[in-house]
Amino acid sequence: MGPFCARVRGRLDVWPRLAPSLHSSVPSSLGCLTISQLSERGPVLAAHEWCLVDEGCIPVRSAGGVREVGILSALLESHTVGGLAVELPTMTPVLLRQLLVPVVLDALGPVDAEAWAEMMDEGRFTPGQCVDIAQYLDKHRDRFNIFDKVQPFGQAAGLTHPKDAVKPVAELMPHVSTGNNTPLREARTDADPEPVPVGEAVRWMLHAQSWDTAAIKTAAVGDPAVKAGKTTGNRTGSLGFLGVVTPIGSTLFETIVLNIPIGDRPDGDMPQWRRDPQGPSWAERAPAGVLDLFTWQARRIRLIPTETEAGLRVANVVLSAGDRVPEPPAWEPHTLWTIKKDPKKGSIRYPRRHLPGRTGWRGLKTLIALDQDTVGVETSTLLTQIASAILTGDLPVTYPLRVETCGVVYGNMSAIVSDVLFDSMPIPVAALRADMAVRGSVIQVCTQAETLAYAVDDLAKHLAYAVGGEPAPAGKGQQPGTKLLHTLDPLVRRFLTGCQRSPDDAELDRAHHAFETLAERAARAAADELLHRLPGRAFTGVTQGTGADAKTYRQATAERFFYAALRRTLTHLYPLAEETTT
Repeated sequence: MGPFCARVRGRLDVWPRLAPSLHSSVPSSLGCLTISQLSERGPVLAAHEWCLVDEGCIPVRSAGGVREVGILSALLESHTVGGLAVELPTMTPVLLRQLLVPVVLDALGPVDAEAWAEMMDEGRFTPGQCVDIAQYLDKHRDRFNIFDKVQPFGQAAGLTHPKDAVKPVAELMPHVSTGNNTPLREARTDADPEPVPVGEAVRWMLHAQSWDTAAIKTAAVGDPAVKAGKTTGNRTGSLGFLGVVTPIGSTLFETIVLNIPIGDRPDGDMPQWRRDPQGPSWAERAPAGVLDLFTWQARRIRLIPTETEAGLRVANVVLSAGDRVPEPPAWEPHTLWTIKKDPKKGSIRYPRRHLPGRTGWRGLKTLIALDQDTVGVETSTLLTQIASAILTGDLPVTYPLRVETCGVVYGNMSAIVSDVLFDSMPIPVAALRADMAVRGSVIQVCTQAETLAYAVDDLAKHLAYAVGGEPAPAGKGQQPGTKLLHTLDPLVRRFLTGCQRSPDDAELDRAHHAFETLAERAARAAADELLHRLPGRAFTGVTQGTGADAKTYRQATAERFFYAALRRTLTHLYPLAEETTT
């Protein structure tokens, strides 16, 4: 770290540390039902200075391990940090969108392509940028206070439910059971929630803003849209509509820059902490710009602090409905798009959702679909920016880019979380724009893996008919092709990683030949597993139908179709297969 950054870090030593001063101690197992009951059982801090600028709220991963740092340290030291160390993979885009990227954009101003390239080339914030960021956070320091009386960060001051009812902090955590979902013999109940550190509670608060379910919410006192004490028609958090795609760099700094949308900001675009204080009322409106979108307040939340023997903690929250977006804006940068032609409305774009059970590379063709060169799909704005940087030479074709894909599968009218989807994979940036040979090879390898899985499934289907049975319904149970995909998964990822070195044509051909050799071996092993289980009657087979519609299914025919599919698919091993197959 240079002398300037050391000097800025020295300023932190003279800034007041904001650890809570314990006035008394109470057991950590507080029974929390209403705010008044909380006050009776122990001290509840209506206001306390716990500022995100300094206090540990962002978990980062470096050579020294995992630690939690404030926003200022996370940004100024981002070039020394490998990345974020989050509780759930869905937390990574939350911290980037709700905190890190908006602070940088609002402090430094709009970023154009030239400034973006300079930041990536520098690999860290310049001394001047460090000054701007530090001064910005110092100027807006009160807006990052979690327990401010007037405008607590990301919350509505004084937010209450009827009868002062509160919810456990686990209500913000999609992986923790609450309410009627709590197991009968669970150690804790909603009336006795487990307190969590303030920094962790803040992260889950931001996570709820992004991924919360669309369940009916208990209305806040003063909400004009209340109906029978509830707010209906809620939508999921701002990311719930999307199959999120997040570019990841070699350091946290590079990851931040890779997630900065290039372009001017419209008038009125600002992060939530520079807007007027929130109240219980909410509105349906379009985001003013990227800063407004990234820090969208889809819920009204209030964290209720309490002092415990372990220090300041949050055990209860107030959670109600928040602002609604009519539809994801067309300039949403963190999603892929499906494009359809409508005779009346013209071209319609809507976000693509990730599918359960599908690895990220199975959608690679969409990830690198630029300028609608793949019919009906389009990649994210951020990946398009990276492709442009490759084309202009501002980013080397050997850059080790990774992409994280994540999403939430909601069930029962989006009122519950059914599944959380995540994958992380290397993306050869040469495939985005510069090298059509690499681009064609990575698409072909991913397509070949899927085609081999389909061939194994077809073999299983044919063999089931050959013994007089019925094949398993598509999408039901364990399909043999799915098992093969798990076997091929590390082979595909290894090929993608190798292509990040921008190999020449000869290296690429050898790598592709090696992949096909191992893929064929795995596919034949999967077929042998099916064939060895067959009874003898599969040899003679079974005839279905009569007359001209009669069709005979037997083992030999199934094998012939399977091996023909192998030869058609593995074009490096069998280059003349298409010409000789009849």
